Amino acid sequence: MSERFEPFDPARLPADARAVYDRIMSERGYIPGPYLFWLAAPGFTDRIEPVEEYLRYGVSLGERQVEVITLVVAKHWRARYVWTSHGPSAEKVGVDPAVVEAIRSGAEPDFDNEDERVCYEASKALVDGRGLDDALWARTVAAIGERGLSELLGLIGLYTSVCLTMVAYRMPTKYGEPDPLP
Repeated sequence: MSERFEPFDPARLPADARAVYDRIMSERGYIPGPYLFWLAAPGFTDRIEPVEEYLRYGVSLGERQVEVITLVVAKHWRARYVWTSHGPSAEKVGVDPAVVEAIRSGAEPDFDNEDERVCYEASKALVDGRGLDDALWARTVAAIGERGLSELLGLIGLYTSVCLTMVAYRMPTKYGEPDPLP
């Protein structure tokens, strides 16, 4: 456990945070990792939760694309908890384990699917601060559409917030594993 947080106890939440906690529990049956910390700002939590729900499950992007984007962001911020949650999730939805390992180690992944490649390249360019040059913009829109590009941008923003939260609180790996990120 990190010295930056105590074990989570919903009984200690103030009334406004408890109301948000209870709503999320009734709808999802669990509280995702960063929410344990975001509940300190219940208004933020109450508003970001439906955005997170949409970006995870309501987008036009496929599960593999979402996981590739998430892994790029987790690697960039060295978010161990996020990586140990989404690395296995990516493989479960069909992202090639060699691609997951390449992203983890910082090597150039070899994609079989152009849509995953474009999601990787666009996400990597954006988190690295390079933006999207005209050629990458055109390839991205051709592969996932303008709606998909907007969703990609939203996912990068969401997972940047998730990763920064977990890094700031020094959240360890999800399963108590050694640090998976070089």
